[in-house]
Amino acid sequence: MSLPPPPSDQPDGRSGPWHGQGTPPPPPPTLTPPPYAPVAPPPGPWGATPTYAPVGSTPPSARHSGMAIAGFVLSLVALLPCFWIWIQLPGALGVIFSAIGLRATKHQQRKGRGLAIAGLVVGLIAVAIAVLFTLYVYTSDNCTTTDFQFECNFD
Repeated sequence: MSLPPPPSDQPDGRSGPWHGQGTPPPPPPTLTPPPYAPVAPPPGPWGATPTYAPVGSTPPSARHSGMAIAGFVLSLVALLPCFWIWIQLPGALGVIFSAIGLRATKHQQRKGRGLAIAGLVVGLIAVAIAVLFTLYVYTSDNCTTTDFQFECNFD
């Protein structure tokens, strides 16, 4: 039993993509390497070639000083009027943490030097306001104090 020949798709009766020829056309020529070797980047200023981070990785960067941030936040909290008499704990802690943060950012090992300076200044101002307010309450004739309560009359 034999199979009939495939139908012809060409008007002259030839079939197939090569018009009935038994061999396909030759493959396209292969690319040859360039006649020169690839050039390496020039050496760096100290003789070593530069190395680069892998694609997709983030470059290493200095982190912010946690003490500088904490000192700044505590100094801002110290500006609330409820802390302006007797104990100015947030302001004092803000000054201490800001001083530690300022020291940590001295040699650019960490970021946040501006926050540390701002926390130090704001904390010192808050402590000074609290001290002046407490002195006014205890030395003024318009204010009376009993235990942890005070009352001032401004007539």
